[in-house]
Amino acid sequence: MSESSAGVGSKEVFTPDKVWGLFMVLTIIYGYALTAAEHGAGALGVVVSGLITIYTSPALLVHDYFAMAGVGAAFINSAMAGLLSLGAFKFAKLPIGGLQMGAFGLVMGFALLGKNPVNMFPILLGAYLYSLFKKEPYKNHVTMAAFSTCLAPVVSQPPHIPQVVNAIGHAGAVIMGALLGVLIGFVINSMAGFIKKSHEGLNLYNIGWGAGLISIALTVIYNAMGIEAFGPGITPGYSIVGIRGNAAFYNPQLYAYMWGMAIFFFAVGFLSGGRLSKLSEILHMKSDDNLFYNKYGKSHTYLAMGFLSLLALAITLIFRVNLGAGVLGAIISMVGWGGFGKAVANCAAIIAGVMLGGLARYLLAPGFLGQITVLEYFSTQSVIWTSAFWGTCLSPMAKYFGWKWALLIGMVHFAFAFSVAPFHWGQNLYNNGLAAGFVCVVMIPFIRSIDKKGKYPPKPV
Repeated sequence: MSESSAGVGSKEVFTPDKVWGLFMVLTIIYGYALTAAEHGAGALGVVVSGLITIYTSPALLVHDYFAMAGVGAAFINSAMAGLLSLGAFKFAKLPIGGLQMGAFGLVMGFALLGKNPVNMFPILLGAYLYSLFKKEPYKNHVTMAAFSTCLAPVVSQPPHIPQVVNAIGHAGAVIMGALLGVLIGFVINSMAGFIKKSHEGLNLYNIGWGAGLISIALTVIYNAMGIEAFGPGITPGYSIVGIRGNAAFYNPQLYAYMWGMAIFFFAVGFLSGGRLSKLSEILHMKSDDNLFYNKYGKSHTYLAMGFLSLLALAITLIFRVNLGAGVLGAIISMVGWGGFGKAVANCAAIIAGVMLGGLARYLLAPGFLGQITVLEYFSTQSVIWTSAFWGTCLSPMAKYFGWKWALLIGMVHFAFAFSVAPFHWGQNLYNNGLAAGFVCVVMIPFIRSIDKKGKYPPKPV
């Protein structure tokens, strides 16, 4: 099945735009229902207040919107951000395929901890202006623009920088943030093709790598202007490596959402014609260009997303993980890429490698061994799980080099993901995409010096 078969105007029931649109609407209903169950008739006011909190926050990595604005407002913001992306694709008349579904996953996932329609819009607008400048269709640029909303904190941050506000006023700082977003959208597509050469497509979060470099450049400029580090942005009561002990109060709601996500994608997979007789293919999807949706069709892609949801559920339940916005956001992101490059088996190998890296930290870093149990450590250290689930952007490396190398790749990725955030002050939400870029630059030549693998993807025979 080709992506064009799911194009604009299709009368099929289970096209990706309709499936994801329904998923976003159900997320809004779920978020509002949770708020209504707690606040009754005052639910609407609580949601609006929460959304205002989100829209006016610095949005830096890591801000947990569940803690800041309430569970209902966070879910509604996630869905609204997804609908904005879907609307942009529709406006651009772009058929929705595997890559665009990956964008939906990233947008909805990160709209739990940094993205929102307000700070995303200038970036999408910048890409549109660039398409006018180049006299090219907007559909050539809108997907990369949706990915580049990982730099949405760049839009939100200036009004929260005292030196900027003192120099140009609060309104000027708001305008400055918006203009920075437009500039990012204007240049990001040109950068995407250039930086892909450094990892050959083995890092699915290509924009995260490029956006990381942009955010580091902006950080350097801020620093040179005498602006002190303002990141990573940490929600009060949270740390970048863990989650406060009482955050588990919303675990039941978040786990229920994960169950609902798994059931949803299994349902649309089976209803659109998917069959478990293809189970081996679904778990081990293979394609040199990572376009799983094109090769396997919509029904088996949805089933693959369902199995990715189950993989995340099984792991987090076994280790009793306190989910939080970061962990759930990473899981939603991983599920979205089920149609483009993330096969269940390869994701599992990367996740296992990151967990080994986390175990090494437990054994070697002070404050863990002998003071807390391994289970308590894994249940509370959200950095392990965000690195694991977002780190599945390296699943093409697992496919190409094999599971044994994938374990080492996962361990190295954990170390980079743990360490690179201070370099961009939390302005790049795709911290793991940046970390994965470094992993590729370091590990690809190292592995090839031993394995002798050729350029990826392999040349046609």
